[in-house]
Amino acid sequence: MILKVLRRLLVFFAIFWVTLAIATSSPANLAICNGYIGPPAPPKVILENKAPLLACESAYLFDNASKIKLYGKDEYDVRPIASITKLLTALTFLKFNVKWDKTVEMTMEDVENSSRSVLRAGHTYRVDDLFHASLMGSDNRATRALARSTGVSMDSFVVCMNKTADDLGLMTLSVEEPTGLSEQNVASAADVARLMNAAANNKNIGSVLQMKSYSFSSVNRKRQYTFGNTNRLLSGRWDVEGGKTGYIDESGWCFVARVNDRHGHDLTAVVLGANSNTQRFRQTQKLFDWAFGQLDSRKY
Repeated sequence: MILKVLRRLLVFFAIFWVTLAIATSSPANLAICNGYIGPPAPPKVILENKAPLLACESAYLFDNASKIKLYGKDEYDVRPIASITKLLTALTFLKFNVKWDKTVEMTMEDVENSSRSVLRAGHTYRVDDLFHASLMGSDNRATRALARSTGVSMDSFVVCMNKTADDLGLMTLSVEEPTGLSEQNVASAADVARLMNAAANNKNIGSVLQMKSYSFSSVNRKRQYTFGNTNRLLSGRWDVEGGKTGYIDESGWCFVARVNDRHGHDLTAVVLGANSNTQRFRQTQKLFDWAFGQLDSRKY
């Protein structure tokens, strides 16, 4: 009888302490309890001024110098990321060491259900030009042709993309195709920030993401094209190391950017699920304004 009572007491205290641990756990532990799988969440610093209220589904702000999270709004929720996928496509493409002057003919498969594009089936393009069109103009046809230029099937390329995500430790990032048109291309805002940093740190990708416009011509038809960068922050007041937009109906308007201010603070911000093209940039600017305005005087 006494042994039964002792066992019940032990079970009671075990449940009590587990419940207490979960209730008082860090954001990293809470994220894991809610289904997040991945590296531990970085420590968070509470800046003095009240954080802005953002009109978006999820958001994240990370200080790259101190490796500290400055802001999070449902940052571990997994959501469609639309054309932000193209950062992963570019990182995966570079692993194949395709020659930049290789030419690729645009096919009807590239064109079908690709959204708007000035690139045409039957026209031939250099890989370097497709790389710029994919990252700057977020062109889906260019992205498909770029993936094909590696010489592997599209299914195999997607397998390689998911392997790239795994290698980077992006455990919530999963894709089904290279453009971002599928709502099954998903990630958390925290992993999108890590993806942005990996892309910006690559000299081939980073240099393209910093360009405002790029012009080229098709090889066989000599038609001229000019692609502008979809990243509006390039015309702003910060030094932009990289940025990528994304939109499909299921994702809402998305944006990720890594920028430096004039004092050298290096931040990456993510906004997923804003309600318009303009608002995704405004919400991102809110985060940067809020953080940069306080970091000069803060020491941690």
